[in-house]
Amino acid sequence: MANNTRSERKSKRRKTNRVLNTAIAVVVLLIIVVAFTIFSGGNNDEVTEPAKTNPETENSNSSAANKEEDNVPEEDNNNQEEDQDEKEQDKEQEEVIVNESDEPNVEEEIVDPNWTGVGTAQTEGHTSSFDSDSQDWQEKLDALSYATGIPVEEMTVWYVSGDGPDGAIGTVSPKSNKAEAYRVYITWVDGEGWKPTKVHKLIKNDKGK
Repeated sequence: MANNTRSERKSKRRKTNRVLNTAIAVVVLLIIVVAFTIFSGGNNDEVTEPAKTNPETENSNSSAANKEEDNVPEEDNNNQEEDQDEKEQDKEQEEVIVNESDEPNVEEEIVDPNWTGVGTAQTEGHTSSFDSDSQDWQEKLDALSYATGIPVEEMTVWYVSGDGPDGAIGTVSPKSNKAEAYRVYITWVDGEGWKPTKVHKLIKNDKGK
């Protein structure tokens, strides 16, 4: 009888231990589940939380944008001023006048209002000279070249004569084409040298050989 009582006691203890162990396991599992839920929920809140803006950064960006907008009109104004200057310079340069002529052997008459004196090295008064070794003669050639656009070294001078006390007339052509001839009128301007006044493009070289 005593043995049965002891066996029953042991059996009850085992059952009690099993129940306690099971309860403890359930409690631990619940704790783990609750802890996981809390931490995972907190992480989601951190991810989905909208980023906060920095007022100082926004202000600096706005200031930079405003500066860029302010700079654009300044550049436009500079361009407009440059265009205006170019237009004024263009106005100062008058157009070359080319007219057909009724004069014999003259195809057209050319006058450039922008012509100026070619300069002079003559400082002690002026005397027109047709001596090929004189300074005045060389300056006449410079004026004939200037009026026609033919370089002196590439120009054939057919004829040069006086046209009053302060004028001269020369007939020239390019060495590459003797049939192309120009009659050039030049006048002396004190302090400036010989200045072209008009050019006749000839139909035929009337001075060529």
